[in-house]
Amino acid sequence: MTSLTKIAMTLVCCSLVTSGHAEIDLSYLSEHQQARLLGVEKTVEDIFKQLTLEEKISLVHASGKFHVNAIERLGLPELWLSDGPHGVRYQIERDSWSPAGWDDDYATYLPHLTSVAASWNIDMASLHGKVLGAEARHRGKDIILGPGVNLARLPLYGRNFEYMGEDPFLAASLVVPAVKGIQSQDVAANAKHYALNTQELNRIGVNAKPDERTLREVYLPAFEAAVKQGGIYSIMGAYNEYYGTNANQSKHLVKEILKTQWGFDGVLLTDWNVDINTYDAAMNGLDLEMGTNVGSYDDYFFAKPLLKMINDGEIPVEVLDDKVKRVLRLMLRVGLLDDKRLTGERNTKKHQLAARQIASEGVVLLKNEGSVLPLDNKKLKNVLVLGPNADKVHGLGGGSSEVKTPYEITPLQGLENALKGQANIQVMRAASSKLMPIAADYIASKHWTGTPAWTLVRYQDSAMTTTLEENWIVNGQFESKQGDVSHIKMSAQIKPMESGEHLLKANVDGSFKLLVNGDAVLAGDTSSLTQLSQGIHLKAGQTYNFDIVYSGKGQFTLGWDAPNDLFTDESVYLAAAKKADAVIYFGGLSHGDDREAIDRAHMKLPGSQDEVIAKLVEANPNTVVFLVAGSAVEMPWAEQANAIVWGWYGGMEAGNAFADMLLGKTNPSGKLPITLPKRLEDTAPIALNDYNAQESLYKEGVFIGYRWFEQQKITPEFSFGHGLSYTNFAYSDLTLKHKSVKQGQSQIASVTVTNTGKRAGAEVIQLYLHDVKSSVERPENELKGFGKVYLEPGESKSVDIIIKPRDMSFWDINTNDWLAEPGIFYVRIGASLNDIRLSQSFELN
Repeated sequence: MTSLTKIAMTLVCCSLVTSGHAEIDLSYLSEHQQARLLGVEKTVEDIFKQLTLEEKISLVHASGKFHVNAIERLGLPELWLSDGPHGVRYQIERDSWSPAGWDDDYATYLPHLTSVAASWNIDMASLHGKVLGAEARHRGKDIILGPGVNLARLPLYGRNFEYMGEDPFLAASLVVPAVKGIQSQDVAANAKHYALNTQELNRIGVNAKPDERTLREVYLPAFEAAVKQGGIYSIMGAYNEYYGTNANQSKHLVKEILKTQWGFDGVLLTDWNVDINTYDAAMNGLDLEMGTNVGSYDDYFFAKPLLKMINDGEIPVEVLDDKVKRVLRLMLRVGLLDDKRLTGERNTKKHQLAARQIASEGVVLLKNEGSVLPLDNKKLKNVLVLGPNADKVHGLGGGSSEVKTPYEITPLQGLENALKGQANIQVMRAASSKLMPIAADYIASKHWTGTPAWTLVRYQDSAMTTTLEENWIVNGQFESKQGDVSHIKMSAQIKPMESGEHLLKANVDGSFKLLVNGDAVLAGDTSSLTQLSQGIHLKAGQTYNFDIVYSGKGQFTLGWDAPNDLFTDESVYLAAAKKADAVIYFGGLSHGDDREAIDRAHMKLPGSQDEVIAKLVEANPNTVVFLVAGSAVEMPWAEQANAIVWGWYGGMEAGNAFADMLLGKTNPSGKLPITLPKRLEDTAPIALNDYNAQESLYKEGVFIGYRWFEQQKITPEFSFGHGLSYTNFAYSDLTLKHKSVKQGQSQIASVTVTNTGKRAGAEVIQLYLHDVKSSVERPENELKGFGKVYLEPGESKSVDIIIKPRDMSFWDINTNDWLAEPGIFYVRIGASLNDIRLSQSFELN
């Protein structure tokens, strides 16, 4: 084999390397890393020539849950992978999903990628990637499974929190620095999930069927940028089907687009337990099979079955050879055989500060009437804190993105850190006027994503003999779909906190029975909503099996009055709110709602949050509603609330970052990467009846997110790109470099931004392009550029934004290529989509 030491000595200073059809800027890599890349292809050939057929087969399928086989006789070590869009996942056992029980697999818990997207800052995307890559290296990983770049088409989508918003241009712009940040640490990035994974409802079986223009303009640009501009080393295929076959083995998606048209020379690997077959996956470009639900790794589709088809002449050996060379290429690119490979670092103060900075830049100030914020900590004597997210941690929830972090600062802890000794912080959990489900604090059973949950089994018949569906539900609350008769069983393990009498209560419409450890405790058959109740003595710390059997068209809620109830009565918390100098309600979602494998059932805030928020903002105008969530929620109280903040899942330093913003230590600069609708019915998939378990037709076409709202003239609650500051910015002097441009020529827009306020702050300048006349229907506005500038009070800066020929183009189905039609284009510059400050036109000749 070629000596990597010798390769390093023959360093050629170059900043570009050709990968397929793209030139990748490698200036972000060290000289040693660039030199290593120069010798990769020769070393790949040297190793490849020595491999037996069986050894080749061993390199294209997993040999553990997150491992690929070593070839010890050639000195080729195992390839190690890890989940981790926002932190390296804790170690699991080699051959099962159980935790390995390591005591040194803690990792920095970074803000989720929605928070990165909300920063609108390529430097934050790069920083996120560098920290993630360095931590993965320190854990001995070779591939980190991230970043995620699927788009937020539907607010209900369970994995929106892992991704970068709804706009293809924004996601494409941020994925490139994220990929380079990861790969600068000698770890392969892995963009996922390619492609069209936009719902968790039947995620393995749903058939995605967009038209070609929608595919190219909306759902592929982020992946394309990762390949052509980021030089990404690996991509993960999606669970869903694409026109009747799994996306991993789609000839069009993989062989034609990814590998031929884009020139991707890295590894396409599967997600775990994907519906593929040997022949189609092999022939159409899948490279590495990572997870299949069989008893032995030898029975994987790319193991013995692939070997047999090659030996039988059904699949040419050259097909396998290409896959093997891709795997070897990835190994050598990240330095598996390089004794000077970076070693990484983990859980450092530097990484913790990075997590705090990224979280700070992602916080979005949605509303601030009467300058409620920032809070004046010199005048604060009594602060009332409420809400389900006040002291909730999120690191170990959500699914495969879970992170075992050394610590996680909650919003409450952040406030306590910031106001220590300065103000009294009173904490309450507000009770609802309605019966509330048994709180998650008491639920010992968990969904595999880590969320306390009940199992739910739906049956076809009242005798409950034929199973229709097995699922999970967050709490003891169920509602039948309108007009449908439901036959269900729900089960959970409940662990009381204190011994004594627990008054069980159930609001029931239908036939209902509750069994505790097999004994019927509560039962009734009602034709309208009726409350059943029964006392039962339970012991603290003991686990009880709760089983519910229900049939009917209605609903039920199972709650209780427990000793030393966790919740405060309405009269008490409202009285405290009226006396407080400030009220902060930390609400929103959790990973009981935002999680892999399950979509949300609706867009409303869980539990009684809407009711409590409405009463709080009425009781005290200085109430701050601070939402933590990765997907949109309805806000029926938005008009009445004076201060609304969106914080996302902010990682291990979230609480400190949130407190900094609330108290004015940092000036909010985040902007929404998603549209926040008033109602779920306003969103395209719901309005067009295109959300189901069978197929997604993408009926809205290229009109995803804000484009749909503009096309339909629907006013959202808060628009895409919206976000306020504690200072003010003025825009002036918009100039375009060219009055007209030729085909293939770029345009440059320049604008001056001035901080006219009294605080230093950052502004995101957004450029939207409008094509006045087109042969196809185009969105009213399309994001095609942005820049973030930091300004002291009174300071001005000029910002240049390049509009490339591709930005003026649409996908032409007649020529199967990008087309920029001659005509007039308007450049619209603003602080958000609904706050356009300046506009000028140019002509494309």
